[in-house]
Amino acid sequence: MTIAELFAIRIPHGYILQIFIAEMLFIPILERRKNFVLRLVLSFLAFAFLSIIITNLVYQWMPSGLNSVIIFLLSLAIGFICFKSGYKEILFCYVAAQLLQNLSHNIENTIYQPLSDSITDAGWFFLSVGVMIIVYAAGFIFLHYSFPQNKKISLPSYGVVLFAIFSLLFCYLIQYLFQYFGLDTLWAILLLLIFCDLLVLALMFILQGYKWKYDENEELEQFIAQENRYYKSMQENVDVINMKAHDLKHFIADLRENRGMDDSGLAEIQEAVEKYEQTANTGNEALDSVLTEKMFTCNKNGITFTTMVQGELLDFMRMSDITSVFGNLLSNAIEYELTVENPDQRCIQLNVFKKGALICIHVENYCTSRASFADGLPKTTKGSTDYHGYGLKSVRYIVRKYGGNITMDSTGEMFVVDIIIPVQESQAA
Repeated sequence: MTIAELFAIRIPHGYILQIFIAEMLFIPILERRKNFVLRLVLSFLAFAFLSIIITNLVYQWMPSGLNSVIIFLLSLAIGFICFKSGYKEILFCYVAAQLLQNLSHNIENTIYQPLSDSITDAGWFFLSVGVMIIVYAAGFIFLHYSFPQNKKISLPSYGVVLFAIFSLLFCYLIQYLFQYFGLDTLWAILLLLIFCDLLVLALMFILQGYKWKYDENEELEQFIAQENRYYKSMQENVDVINMKAHDLKHFIADLRENRGMDDSGLAEIQEAVEKYEQTANTGNEALDSVLTEKMFTCNKNGITFTTMVQGELLDFMRMSDITSVFGNLLSNAIEYELTVENPDQRCIQLNVFKKGALICIHVENYCTSRASFADGLPKTTKGSTDYHGYGLKSVRYIVRKYGGNITMDSTGEMFVVDIIIPVQESQAA
């Protein structure tokens, strides 16, 4: 082989730039190493140089359709040189990039086949570039919406990567066999290849979305468990306070009988003690612990807190779920009420009741600001509307776990949360 043949640029070498551009679409979701730009430029030059030489060396005895396998494997080195993400994450992105490039190639051929007798080489070039730009742009937009809020790749297991690699090799093999037997000239076959590319890409990102949802639910469960520990500890403290308050009431009664202090002073002390002796009694111990703590907070801050609650209706729920739902809903309401300047307007109402085959939970609090919603939940800000945050995700998660639904709305001068949960079979019996 001559030097000219060794460095000859052939049509299959156009794949070098195509796969490189496709892989670079994943830059926003991979963690970059230091001196990223320098690494990228130098590794690309080395990748292109080696791809041309190696494919030319094996050009005579290796089927042209398999040259892309060599180029793709060489391109993987760019990923490990430029990114410090795990190799599973890099493989995931690079396999998806290859499938995107293969999709572009098959769409291009689908358009080209009916025009092959009339289209010029220049027309073919512009068709190839135009299709690549459109497909890659669509892929980039899809990635942008598939990875919201700067989410990173989080794979559930090696199975996802193995599935992706197997699917990629399968697509390579099918493509090669169709080329070898001349079937790739059939328009219907190209549609099948396009479908395979789209199907595998969809499955990869569906599995990734499932993993994100699983991770979020795990975090919410930990959040709920942490809240439950807090309310258990708080209930123990409340029990101690109630005992002391009860003893103080008897002590005050003894003082009155012995006239050790004037009645006005004793009445003032007794009123203060009775505030701390107040406890909720709804028929559900977990709910009582939450409401008692919120009653203390409301009394302290001049918030009118009214309840009409049938706590026994919630006996089917786990204790941790009850403390999380009501703890978050009431904490958010209290947090906003503390921003209301006029104490006379500070109010929160809680109702829990049964209506037909539904258990209804209704919470409302005075609110003059209009909340902005995203995905059914109020947006969290750092201003005065910062009264509905991450905890509402756990509330929605719990409600859906019991087959229920939650709605929130800002109407008039009230912020309203309504939850409906179907009556469980044990309750309906």
